[in-house]
Amino acid sequence: MRGQELLSRLREEIVIGDGALGTMISERGIGREVCYERLNLTHPEFIKDIHAAYVAAGSQVIETNTFGANRTKLALGPGAHAATQSAQEVSAINHAGVALARAVAGSNVYLAGSVGPLQERSGPHTSPPLTDDEIRSIFKEQILALANAGVDLLMLETFSELPQLLLALEVAKQNTDLPVICQMAFHERGHTYTGVHVNTAVEALIRGGADVVGANCGRGVRCVMAAVEAMTSRGEWLVSAFPNAGLPEYVEGRYLFGAPLPYLLESAAKMGEQGVNLIGGCCGTTPEYIRRISERLKGRHPAPRSIRVPSEPPVATPLPAPLELEAIPPAGSILDRLSEPPSTGPRRPLIVVELDPPHDLRYEPIVRRAQQLRDMGVDAITMADNPVATLHMGNMSLAQIVQAEADIPVIVHLTCRDHNLLGLQSLLMSAHVMGLHHLLALTGDPARVGNQPGATSVYDLNSFGLIELIRKFNHGVNNAGLSLGRRTRFTTGVAFNPNGRNLLGQVAKLRKKIQSGAHFAMTQPIYDPYRFDQMLEATASLRSLDQPEQRFPILVGIMPLLSERNAEYLHNEVPGIVLSDEVRQRMKGLSGKEGRRMGIRISEELLEHMGERADGFYLIPSQIRTEMAVELVAYLNQRLPRMT
Repeated sequence: MRGQELLSRLREEIVIGDGALGTMISERGIGREVCYERLNLTHPEFIKDIHAAYVAAGSQVIETNTFGANRTKLALGPGAHAATQSAQEVSAINHAGVALARAVAGSNVYLAGSVGPLQERSGPHTSPPLTDDEIRSIFKEQILALANAGVDLLMLETFSELPQLLLALEVAKQNTDLPVICQMAFHERGHTYTGVHVNTAVEALIRGGADVVGANCGRGVRCVMAAVEAMTSRGEWLVSAFPNAGLPEYVEGRYLFGAPLPYLLESAAKMGEQGVNLIGGCCGTTPEYIRRISERLKGRHPAPRSIRVPSEPPVATPLPAPLELEAIPPAGSILDRLSEPPSTGPRRPLIVVELDPPHDLRYEPIVRRAQQLRDMGVDAITMADNPVATLHMGNMSLAQIVQAEADIPVIVHLTCRDHNLLGLQSLLMSAHVMGLHHLLALTGDPARVGNQPGATSVYDLNSFGLIELIRKFNHGVNNAGLSLGRRTRFTTGVAFNPNGRNLLGQVAKLRKKIQSGAHFAMTQPIYDPYRFDQMLEATASLRSLDQPEQRFPILVGIMPLLSERNAEYLHNEVPGIVLSDEVRQRMKGLSGKEGRRMGIRISEELLEHMGERADGFYLIPSQIRTEMAVELVAYLNQRLPRMT
């Protein structure tokens, strides 16, 4: 078989791969608004010409234009449509990619089926993370399509998550007899972006059956060189290296890679001297780069390796396993009171009140209201992060002021909508040093529904990913697995919507959030006493996984209505809020003081019904009517006085 023939050649000589496909496509005027993998079907000659250029330059292994040709990336990428959900389209794109590369490969060039990592959906309507079986199924679709189309080997590349790569490797080994190259993307300190050290990765991949291990992409040439140096010093396994052409610069809508060609060539030569068996290029590399390294390295015998026992990889405190061990919040949390038995009488539920930052720079009324609520016995203030995608003052800076001047904890809402992965981590570090230790992790409403035309959503993460990120910070490491120097002590809250038709489905999502590291939940506003009863029954099994006798705390949202117009708007236009027919009828025709009076009465009746059965209440007054929260807190103080 040709794949096994290639493995034999790699042990005897340095083999040259190809360079970047995306760079060549971009240089020919096609932007990222087009799905590059779909070009296999729409512009086949275009892709074939690029393959031919690499073959002419001296590539002995070329990769198919199928890196993102899996169901998750095709469904979320440019040009996505309903047909993407079918295996037929995935198969068609992969088969076409193999046919185009095979047409120019001839008998002297090996054909590698390119398989990249999956893209999990993020955004306001995000599903829970994919299960292992779902990941296996999606990889199997693409891998079988490539194998059936006739590739000589499989190239699993640019992975940062080792568990996902191991699942793809497992699928490849169980369903094909093709050799498999496994490449991960590393940064300067030898870790992937999810914190996996190169030594850990190599050991796991070799145990999993990888025929070649290697590094590609990442943060430029230096990172790949460091990673493959570690790989070649550990054993005699085959190693590949496909570096980027340096770091990119964003110029006029395009990413340009500016590392000088002589530097790239010297780097390739040094990797050959380290004992690397297969050398090519990733982002920013071109046929000219391949031509020059081919002239210099092709056919050379791989350099002998100097095997040494490595020092321990520089990793921070390992994350605990299983994830369920995160159920107990850090000490000093507002949740502590729920685990302390009161000296007399029943335990009073927690009370938190939402005081959103202002739309302008006049924040002083918020501080004064927080001081009043503190004096009334409220446990915490909570502040939204540009709620419903409308512009407000930044909640983190105002939260610090409120905590300092009102001496009351603030739960800071943090959305994935407005911050990329880099920015989210900076905000978490800032929150820690500012003393803001309570967070509500949210995906966030899309920017297009807000009041700032032209604003765009980020969604590098969804709420599940943000919970995991906070959990890493609580163990002293950032997203890349590098030490933060100390641990944060965030108590992590999450949103829970008990109002939908599929309550059990929402409970299942909440359970996954708990397993990811959530400590408590705050619900959408509830207006139906019966729905509260259903919620209690459905969530009865959500106990603290360290202390089964302690429930996972759920703070029930109570939003006093203002008028009929307000009620109908909330019911019909705001996602996650459902008013009962009875409540809508009671608000009918009311506005002004009468409307607010009825809104308070309905809220008090709900509080009466829930009583001590609720873990806590999350009071959500209108931003211009925060005095309504004062009325409700006064009612709770009369109905459920705080025992100490």
